[in-house]
Amino acid sequence: MVSRVAGFLRDATIARFLGASAASDAFYTALRIPNTFRAIVGEGGLPGAFVPMAKKVARERPGEEGVYAGRMLVLLVCVLVGIVTLGIVFAEPVVALFANGFKATPGKFELTVRLTRWMFPYILLVSVAALLEAFLNAKGFFQLSAATPILWNLAIVASAWLLAPAGVSPVVALTVGVLVGGGLQVALQGPAVRRLGLRFSGSPFRDAHVKRTALQIAPRLYGSGVGQLSLVVSTRTLAALGDAFVTYNFCAFRIVDFVLGGFVVSLTRTILPSLSDQALEKDRSTYKATVGFALRLIGFVTIPSMVGLMLLASPVVDVIFRRGRFGVLDVEKTALAVVFFAVGLYAAAGVKIVTQAFYALHDTRTPVIVATFDLAVFWVMCVWLAKSMQHAGVALATAAGFWINFLVLLFLLRKRLGGMGGRAVLESLFRLLLASLAMGAVVWAVSAKLVPYRMIWNFPMRIGWVAAVAALGAVSFVAFANALRAPEVGEVLGALRRKKASS
Repeated sequence: MVSRVAGFLRDATIARFLGASAASDAFYTALRIPNTFRAIVGEGGLPGAFVPMAKKVARERPGEEGVYAGRMLVLLVCVLVGIVTLGIVFAEPVVALFANGFKATPGKFELTVRLTRWMFPYILLVSVAALLEAFLNAKGFFQLSAATPILWNLAIVASAWLLAPAGVSPVVALTVGVLVGGGLQVALQGPAVRRLGLRFSGSPFRDAHVKRTALQIAPRLYGSGVGQLSLVVSTRTLAALGDAFVTYNFCAFRIVDFVLGGFVVSLTRTILPSLSDQALEKDRSTYKATVGFALRLIGFVTIPSMVGLMLLASPVVDVIFRRGRFGVLDVEKTALAVVFFAVGLYAAAGVKIVTQAFYALHDTRTPVIVATFDLAVFWVMCVWLAKSMQHAGVALATAAGFWINFLVLLFLLRKRLGGMGGRAVLESLFRLLLASLAMGAVVWAVSAKLVPYRMIWNFPMRIGWVAAVAALGAVSFVAFANALRAPEVGEVLGALRRKKASS
């Protein structure tokens, strides 16, 4: 969550220096290319294959999982050096794939190509950081790796404020920050993984576990890649609409990603080692209970967040982004995209949970097939809705795609494993929805009737208004959920109390 707050500081800095413009479109698109690869490797293919195998090695040969991790790291670097080299050489066709529409604005496409070439080494840095993170997670350590994005965000902020006033182009200063931040992510985790036993010994090409992992990663990368291809489709569609539309949706999804990245991604990283252990047992009841618990827990966060974002989209966007070259019209268009992205919040989180559940079973085929089907449906919806709704249509298509992917995956997992406590999950989600709607009524009464945001003009007071209304929403949601006897209230508060006691 702290890293997401630092991410908002980064986004506010970018908005301050670039606004919503051709330059911001170029920067966000150039950043999206390595970030797409990061999502494929760091959140999809690599942990899904590495963590279960590391657990297996630890059981079969205790103490040797560090050697296995070192060999995987060597193999990863060898592959990534080739990918980065090819990316730099073929940056122009890569950018054309994402944003061929940029050619309509003089100099915009060329700037995006230059920035993409400079940012491609970030793929190597962030992927190495992802493997180190997966090793730490497999060993039961989560906090250090979860903190590394903080350094990345702060490096971008510092580069902008230090280099741009010195005469460096703001877009170049921000790019320097991306690379420096990537290096810091690796450096922060390096000493910890060495202490936990990661070491370099022997060739990765002769290790049977490394070979098996590589074979398992390939379909996982494809499955994650199919999901990330939706970003190619959406970016390409937005680029054809004109200047600033890429920026509107990028900024809007950053707000929604605060929930996904701050809580849901952390949960999926934490839950995978447990699922991997439970999947090795003959009795899968604990495994199914863990999946059901995760689906209930994400509802406790995403459902009230969805309602809150739909009600407070404009004030939140205004506080974070409206400064410098990012104006009132930009706020309105970005807030509209936030509303439609929020519709798919629970489903986006559910996809991550259920996909990890399949990976723990060493099943890569099912998520790949479903993701391919979902991509085809999303492509049609994206193009169709963009014609009448512009960038908001792309956001709505994204939300619909998340729901299709989640429901199909959940149906197939239940078909494979039998009953998974679905009635308990649905009853819990219904309580959480009722509590969220009641919370929404309270928030609406305060934000629209008692103290409207438009009455607050001072910037510190605007921040205080958003924080106060968000806190009111959180407290009222917990109160309503507790009154409706939603079990997640006790589970979450109990976990927090245990955490506090242990520290």
